[in-house]
Amino acid sequence: MGGGRQAWCPRCDEVRAAKAGASCPVCGRQLLAVPPARPGQPQPGRADRLARRLRALVPAAAVGVACLVLVVVASAFAAGRLTRTTPSAPAPAPTTTVPGFLDEGPETGHRDFGWEIRDSELTVELRTITVGTGFSRLELHVDGIRRGREISALEGLRIRDADGRDLLLGGTVARIATAGSRPSPDGGTDTEVVLERPIDPSAVASVELRGLALARGVQERIGGTLVDEQLRDKASDNIDDTAWLATRRGCPGCQLRVACEDCSSVRLAGRAYRHGRVTIAVQAVGRVEQTAINPSRRRVLVTGDGGLSELPAWIDGSGGSAVITIAADMLAAVRDRDEPMAFNVVIQAQAEELVRGSWTITSAVR
Repeated sequence: MGGGRQAWCPRCDEVRAAKAGASCPVCGRQLLAVPPARPGQPQPGRADRLARRLRALVPAAAVGVACLVLVVVASAFAAGRLTRTTPSAPAPAPTTTVPGFLDEGPETGHRDFGWEIRDSELTVELRTITVGTGFSRLELHVDGIRRGREISALEGLRIRDADGRDLLLGGTVARIATAGSRPSPDGGTDTEVVLERPIDPSAVASVELRGLALARGVQERIGGTLVDEQLRDKASDNIDDTAWLATRRGCPGCQLRVACEDCSSVRLAGRAYRHGRVTIAVQAVGRVEQTAINPSRRRVLVTGDGGLSELPAWIDGSGGSAVITIAADMLAAVRDRDEPMAFNVVIQAQAEELVRGSWTITSAVR
């Protein structure tokens, strides 16, 4: 899966549709080159057929998705930046670095704090700051969060020294995604954020927050079937070249049916089958940040009939709308029956609720 338009986020452990060296659209971490797949691992039967079709899909993916997004935009909504989800197992991690190296380089400094303050029924404690050659990691502990919630982002982060000078470039960070959030064995929630440059931990006199984004995982399920006899016949012949799908004029007898099987926060806004790709438009019901199409760690999982084979899929869109695209030749490659080609779509994201407050954490409050 390597290539100029795909890179791996070591923090999210996900493959992103971006170049190596760019920032991860979810957590902001610098993306790395995708490690090459290990050789000598043949896949028998249907899996081998799926792999060949995936290779054939890659050159036309950008053009095909762009055309389909335009079709849906014309009928339903305006789409945003393309985000590809990982179709199968996570990309293998790169070779382990030298012991003592953290996110962006070797650790160069560390300070324990234990400062805390309470506001908006939440107690926030600054526990430690760890600094490396290219990063600063703040570890926080928060008490008062409802069960089943985690901290997905901090808002209005500001760090100052004893003279009131800002230690962060630009003064205040409007929003920064957390690098991790987990329940503490002693109660409450432990979380951490990683800044892109080092600060002097010994100079820190206060850490200010103006908001905490509390998140819970949500998902919606959509089921569908596709009938395309010509594609079915070519797939039965085991023909790998499916470029004809992108230029085929019309599709007599083709039928696409889609329905929400378990949807509470989104609704179907449209569907289409053009040039060998299934597109499904969805819209948020209510505030988008409370739904499964919230951009925070959003991804789409598509499986064929029976849910055994995970297929490549894309989710694209911003605001209250999104579009999902699926390659029809992949559905044909993993079908269990002649027709129709059944598939299942699961949209996953973090639904967020912002808690605003004024937490100014200093040594004077403990």
